[in-house]
Amino acid sequence: MIKHLIIFTCIILLAACGTSQDNESASEEDTEIVQPEVEVVFEDEPLPISEETSIQAIVTADDEPIIDADYVEFEIWNEAEGEEESETIEAEHQEEGLYEIDYTFEESGTYQVIAHTQARDVHTMPQVEVQVGDKKQTGHEHDMEEESNHDHGKNEFTVHLMKEEDFLSNEDSELLTHIEQDGKPFEEGEVSFEISSDHLDKHEFIDAEEGESGAYRAAFTFPSAGEYLINVHYEKPNEEIHGHKEEEISVN
Repeated sequence: MIKHLIIFTCIILLAACGTSQDNESASEEDTEIVQPEVEVVFEDEPLPISEETSIQAIVTADDEPIIDADYVEFEIWNEAEGEEESETIEAEHQEEGLYEIDYTFEESGTYQVIAHTQARDVHTMPQVEVQVGDKKQTGHEHDMEEESNHDHGKNEFTVHLMKEEDFLSNEDSELLTHIEQDGKPFEEGEVSFEISSDHLDKHEFIDAEEGESGAYRAAFTFPSAGEYLINVHYEKPNEEIHGHKEEEISVN
């Protein structure tokens, strides 16, 4: 009798373990993160000069609209002036995952537009090109592009230093940058932050570590409030990739 009872108990325990594993697997499948997709939409090109025009981003995941993105920001610059002269504007959600700004282009030319989007703990930043007014050919466009993003003249890297959170002096601040190559996360790169300011005796170089795909973090304590220049260096020596992008930040 005791022998039968022991066998019966073992069978129940094995069945319970199997059910637990099945539930755990089902739970992992249910919580799998669906990557958001972002489509940038303009009016018909060429876009008008000195008139308000709509720039939209349609944010979805698994063909369903995302109405609660943490933020959608459009970074815009004229290629003739270079990315260092870019302007960033936060979009407002209108309906069904559509985020929009009204923007006035003051000059004709070729513009680059990046839709920096944070949704469901994932950062994506699709970049598109748009023509405004009559197309102008300026001899220094490519020089400016290379100067603002030194990666052998290829317009294939996008670097976004997160500046949404306030930087405070005399306490640890997180430096976070997202880097993409050809629209995909720049993975397993060597990334560092070069920090310079009148408030520092010398340039500081801080190595960053990759967390989620294409996202690199480091901590730094700013000694005092003021303006600082952050130069994001990214490279893969084995692939002869080296580039950098500068951003100015304010520390309170």
